[in-house]
Amino acid sequence: MSCFETISTAHLMENLREELTCFICLNYFTNPVTTECGHSFCLVCLMKNWEEHNAPLSCPECWRTLESPNFQPNERLGRLAGIGKQLRSHVLQKEGNHRRMLVVPKVISDVQDVKTLKIQGRGASRTYQTNEVEEYHKGKLQELLILLCKKRKETQVILTHERERVILCKEETKSCKQVAVSEYEKMHEFLKEEEELQLQLLEKVERENIKKLRENEIKLTQQIRCLNKMVEHVENMCQNSIIESFEDLRETLERSEPLLLQCPEATTMELCLCRITGMRDMLRKFCTDITLDPVTANAHLVLSEDLKSVRHGGTQQQLPDNPERFDQSATVLGAQIFSSGRHYWEVEVGNKTEWEVGICKDSVSRKGNHPKPPGDLFSLIGLKIGEDYSLWVSSPLKGQHVKEPVRKVGVFLDYESGHIAFYNATDESLIYSFPPVSFQDSLRPIFSPCLPNEGTNTGPLTICSLKNSV
Repeated sequence: MSCFETISTAHLMENLREELTCFICLNYFTNPVTTECGHSFCLVCLMKNWEEHNAPLSCPECWRTLESPNFQPNERLGRLAGIGKQLRSHVLQKEGNHRRMLVVPKVISDVQDVKTLKIQGRGASRTYQTNEVEEYHKGKLQELLILLCKKRKETQVILTHERERVILCKEETKSCKQVAVSEYEKMHEFLKEEEELQLQLLEKVERENIKKLRENEIKLTQQIRCLNKMVEHVENMCQNSIIESFEDLRETLERSEPLLLQCPEATTMELCLCRITGMRDMLRKFCTDITLDPVTANAHLVLSEDLKSVRHGGTQQQLPDNPERFDQSATVLGAQIFSSGRHYWEVEVGNKTEWEVGICKDSVSRKGNHPKPPGDLFSLIGLKIGEDYSLWVSSPLKGQHVKEPVRKVGVFLDYESGHIAFYNATDESLIYSFPPVSFQDSLRPIFSPCLPNEGTNTGPLTICSLKNSV
């Protein structure tokens, strides 16, 4: 057998072995099965592979997602693998015998013909050694060729795999886009329905409030008519120089008494809360970790160690009166400075009877307790007097009575769009949204727990941790 024939046979046998080899264990197939994508594996290898990798199930060779763990036994492929294994063993044994036949006869001939070896001397030895080295080198080359062919085959498999993955990636991306469009269409439809419900609710509250106002208007109008008549009657009596009788005076006083006891009252209306479905979840995408800046804190304020909470301590601390510190107002700024982006944070105000949170310019005045110029401060103030609870906003200052106190306030800033808004983070309703402003200066969070009010307002303001909350 020539060297060319040996290499060709070995090459063919290696190709056959690769075709009959499991992609997972790289050995001849044992109880092979074929998946729905057309690739075959040993049954045990495939099951172990699926156990090690969680759903979704995929083909270990092409990585295509499989709808279900369906595969078909491939008995013919198993028989071919057995035949290929035997054939390869037979060919390798035959090639080994052939190599030994090329070397052994020469050695025997040299041993038997000692005289010839002696006559030939060094030349014969060199001839024998040259043949042996040549066969050795050929064997090494054959082994190298087999390894190179195997590596080429493996590389080709990976290349094919990568090309299939490109197609698969495009298909999966296309599918994900379709799902995203479909889901957002559902969300838009849902939000549209929520918008309609919210508008209907606001219109209902408006009708109820207007009805109350109209009824009270009629009542007050009737009361004014009665008062006008009584005023006219009393004026006429006063113009008479002599009151006709004591009975007339007593009757007039009795008739006027119920009118004097009537107290005209303004109608109490419910605040129209604008609840926006999903708004808090969207705002939390822009949550910013806010901490307090102790350098700016008024000397009466006590800050927690993690700089997340502030309360009024009641007594003044010995702190340096640096330019950044508030000297009159019970105020502290956040350490973060904003000149771009969207930011959201929440503040727990709890049961406090007075508090203030918001956003201000970084250049806001820290000295004195004078009103801030318009545009320097955008804040929300909570105030409880007795059972009456109201919310006030600055720039310009205006208030609104509310039915229940706010326990947690959400603050949102969109610097580029000039938008600042406050939310009731408990019931996810909008409290107030400032008209758009063109920001030119850096902005900072601002907090004030306000005065203790004889021990009724000693609770802290606490910045909530949104990243770890549910």
